Amino acid sequence: MKSGGWCRVGLGVILSALAACGGAASGPAGPSALPQIGGETLFAEDFESGTLDAWQDGVNPSKQRVVTGADAQSGNHYLAVTYPAGSDGGGWLTRFFMPGFQSLYVSLYVRFPNGWTGGTKLVGLYGSRVDNQWSAFGKSGVCPNGTDFFDTMLVAEQIGDPGPLRFYTYYPEMSREPGGNVCFGRFGDQVGQANYSGSVALRPDAWHKIEFQVQLNTPGHSDGQQVFWVDGKQGAVWQNMRLRDSDILRLNAVQLSFSGDAARNQELHMDSIQVRTQR
Repeated sequence: MKSGGWCRVGLGVILSALAACGGAASGPAGPSALPQIGGETLFAEDFESGTLDAWQDGVNPSKQRVVTGADAQSGNHYLAVTYPAGSDGGGWLTRFFMPGFQSLYVSLYVRFPNGWTGGTKLVGLYGSRVDNQWSAFGKSGVCPNGTDFFDTMLVAEQIGDPGPLRFYTYYPEMSREPGGNVCFGRFGDQVGQANYSGSVALRPDAWHKIEFQVQLNTPGHSDGQQVFWVDGKQGAVWQNMRLRDSDILRLNAVQLSFSGDAARNQELHMDSIQVRTQR
């Protein structure tokens, strides 16, 4: 795949390096078994290959295509995602990093063309079990128990076109819906839980740099956190988080998610995605 200036590291190389450093390619292990790599780039995608071959799940040519044009954020290619009218959006694209990390950081550029309306999910850092890379997927409405999954995501709210970004998180201590058996992602809606830095404006028809980092808690402690930035300005921080109760859960997938209601056909654009162990 043409790198276009990005540093690209193959998944097999990463796992081999981890094993050589005392890590495990599969199965549960203690935190010391997966040392952080000092902000090393794990994955980069600038779409200059003209394909979506780097993505391991979700590719849907009817909704996602690589566009050639001088208006790309960098190079000559970018991702265009179609939200068909009346649908639940443009699907998703997932890249796995098994068995996982204690910290992950993703940056990307997003553009909402003129005429965009409504909200959408944008990017998620998923926490599956190290023995089941799918344990965090398909969990809408499910309440995490601390050993099955967690899900951290950024969404653009439905107010504004586009609206401000918010966290959208599934975690063991999250509030339940009436009845106590159903959960939906939370913005950090309890008093003092997430500190939003006002409304960071997203202008239509402009490339915006979105950055998102999650640091896992030590099992048995509430010392995790997540942070996002928009065009270099911190948008929010959520500290003192308990995302898991066991090291069986790690950060092991990044997903570009395009779930959002569309009143008419519209597009979302992304470019220059990079995944690192830390910012």
